[in-house]
Amino acid sequence: MGNDSDYRFGREIVPSHYQIMLEPDIAGATFSGSEVIDFELHEPTDTIVLNSIELDITTATVTGNGRTLDAEVSYDEDLERATLTLGETIDPGDYQLSLVFTGLLNDQLHGFYLSKYTDPDGNEKTIATTQLQATDARRAFPCWDQPDLKATFGVTLIVESDHMAITNGPEIGRETRTNGKVEVRFATTMKMSTYIVAFVVGELEASETVDVDGVPLRVIHAPGKAHLTPFALEVGAFCLRYFADYYGVPYPGQKMDMLAIPDFAWGAMENLGAVTYRETALLVDTDTATQAELNRVALVIAHELAHMWFGDLVTMGWWEGIWLNEAFATFMENKGVDAFRPDWNQWLAFGVDRQNALEIDALHATRPIELAVGAPDEAAAMFDTLTYEKGGAVLRMLEQYLGEDVFRKGISLYLKKHSYANTVTSDLWDALGEASGEPVAEIMESWIYQGGYPRLSATRTTGGKIAVSQEHYRFLDNGDDTWMVPLLYSSDKGSGRVIVQGDIKLDLGANPLLNAGGSGFFSIGYDDELLGEVSGRLRSLDAEERFSIISDTWSSVLSGDVGGGAFLNLVSSLGGEREPAIWSVIVKGISELDNVASSDRRPELQKFVRDLMRDVGEQLGWEAVDGEPDLTRQLRGIVLRSLGALGQDPGVRAQALAFLDAASLDPTSVDGDVAAAALHVVASDGSVEDFEGFVDAYHGAPNAQVANRYLRAATAVPEDSAAQKLFEMVLDGSVRRQDSFWVLALMLGQRQTGAATWQRITERWDEVLATMPKQNVRRMFDLIQNRSEPKIAAEIKTWLDTHPLGGAAKLIQQQLERLEIRVGLREREATTLAIPHR
Repeated sequence: MGNDSDYRFGREIVPSHYQIMLEPDIAGATFSGSEVIDFELHEPTDTIVLNSIELDITTATVTGNGRTLDAEVSYDEDLERATLTLGETIDPGDYQLSLVFTGLLNDQLHGFYLSKYTDPDGNEKTIATTQLQATDARRAFPCWDQPDLKATFGVTLIVESDHMAITNGPEIGRETRTNGKVEVRFATTMKMSTYIVAFVVGELEASETVDVDGVPLRVIHAPGKAHLTPFALEVGAFCLRYFADYYGVPYPGQKMDMLAIPDFAWGAMENLGAVTYRETALLVDTDTATQAELNRVALVIAHELAHMWFGDLVTMGWWEGIWLNEAFATFMENKGVDAFRPDWNQWLAFGVDRQNALEIDALHATRPIELAVGAPDEAAAMFDTLTYEKGGAVLRMLEQYLGEDVFRKGISLYLKKHSYANTVTSDLWDALGEASGEPVAEIMESWIYQGGYPRLSATRTTGGKIAVSQEHYRFLDNGDDTWMVPLLYSSDKGSGRVIVQGDIKLDLGANPLLNAGGSGFFSIGYDDELLGEVSGRLRSLDAEERFSIISDTWSSVLSGDVGGGAFLNLVSSLGGEREPAIWSVIVKGISELDNVASSDRRPELQKFVRDLMRDVGEQLGWEAVDGEPDLTRQLRGIVLRSLGALGQDPGVRAQALAFLDAASLDPTSVDGDVAAAALHVVASDGSVEDFEGFVDAYHGAPNAQVANRYLRAATAVPEDSAAQKLFEMVLDGSVRRQDSFWVLALMLGQRQTGAATWQRITERWDEVLATMPKQNVRRMFDLIQNRSEPKIAAEIKTWLDTHPLGGAAKLIQQQLERLEIRVGLREREATTLAIPHR
């Protein structure tokens, strides 16, 4: 592997404008192109080097200073570069580089690629679209493909007469050519990075245009899906207004098209003015969707539109700073949705994501939020839980410590100072420090540049004060690092804040609570006396505080500091809980205990679930009530799903069959959350016949959300012959390429058939890897911790040690360590789990 300088250009050549013309041949899976790049040369040279991979540059000419030179082209595939040899030296000055090239429209869901859909008449159609982040613009056009070499872009697309053409700027003209094709010209963009350029061409349709304070907003989609766009338009219009107001900076683009792409490797991509999405993250039927499905659409839209400012207008200088983009967009997606629908308790729901990040960060195999990045694979590996969820949680912690108004003022300063430019992390801290008067850079250094997080231990002293100390918390053993911890606390004496760096004592009085508000990215370890006090008033705490205490207790179970019975005892008092997010963390912990419990312990654990959730289940029933809160719908789904599948409640299982049948006949007759819960309950004890029905429903689903529900149900059927059939569907392409990784992940995590699925994967390893985009391979292992049977766990470790996956190495290390932790959980709890009686 080369060093960073092998992959990163200096400032010898600085592009200022790209004028690009592309003509895709969708039927032939190729494209041709030409471009003229204005650039400034700062040092004499006889060669020009730029990024290009899988492109054939047929003509290269440099013009400037009264000279025109033709260049010979050579390629370095390892570094993904093309070298243009001029034959003569040119002096510093302003030049134009003219290139003619051809390329492939690939099926790998990166660069310029093909995506397919079936129209309402059953005909298969193909579009051409792009995904250029992190380093794939070089697959669509030769360029200096790094975030700090920003330029403006003017685009012309030559397309079939019945094809729609979309790029970052608005259309400004079109002309029909003699061959019947249409030449579509687009306005020049603002100065921006190559990775947010986009081109989309094909038989597509547009929604109505919504005027958002002068910004035209549309949803672009496959034909027949117009009825799935209103919710996205509502969220998009709200977020564009909300963010412009929050940032104090107008939207920097000229229009906003949000495009639903049938095949898409990620969730969405923040191309300026032409944001691309998975269909499940943009198009939704509000009459049949679950609350979680609506919430995801809102969050993804908010995330991408937040990027228009934080990422597109102001961009990190290099990929080690990608957290500046993604963590802030994660923070802002929650802030935006919280403003859009305050009744959704979005910051409480974010606790689930924060808890996932805390689990990764408590591993030896964690990493700092920011670290050096060189090769493209290393850049791609940065798009993970630590960048998004940990980064977002750390920003939320800082915001709550500084105060929301002060934090907002600092963000506005940052954006205004660095508009159209690139930044490093210290630029953000400088702006927040200026706004707050606090030593923000000093406080945040440990959170960004070292992995892990602290646990604050709290003990009541003989004098009545609370002694607080910190340790570097990890599941397998503690580390040696320390942090400056922005701690919020409360008691009968009121609330306050303090930076915990060493040992301190707090004079709090009665009812002390550390991590007040529950937004800290750390855990609290109370001594027995304090824990008893806090647990005794758990129901009176704010929901985010309850969530944090339950999550911290579950982490202590994973580390072996407390037994699984202590977790069950804590949650046994929460049978009347009404927050879906809190039930989610409770059910997650119980499900993990159920996965490792021996067969003779499981019936008692199932009874515990039934006893815990029966009352709230009976109160909620199976029928949604007109006008009830959205979160009540979500809670009903969680409770029914848990009672039927985890608790094995026979009455719930019988009802699930009836409601699933009703939903299949008329989807609008059953609330979406109830329909999804019924489907899961039936699938958890389903037969091969049920599996075949799920597959048929998957292929005939009316929208992408329903299709995914049935595909998930197919992974849950406990019959190995069903798992075998689904595995073959992944290999033969019956499951879309974009979905293969998560389908296999769910299959690996399945209690009854996961071990056999792992065996099949190893037997056909190369075929499996070929079913999914390279960037998604690592996600196939998201649930391997469920394979904590010691023999299988050892086989998994040996296999992955001897079959390295390049840029996925860090995530694989993390997943193997998570697996090791669950092996320990199984050894401790399988036969001795203490299950309280209610």
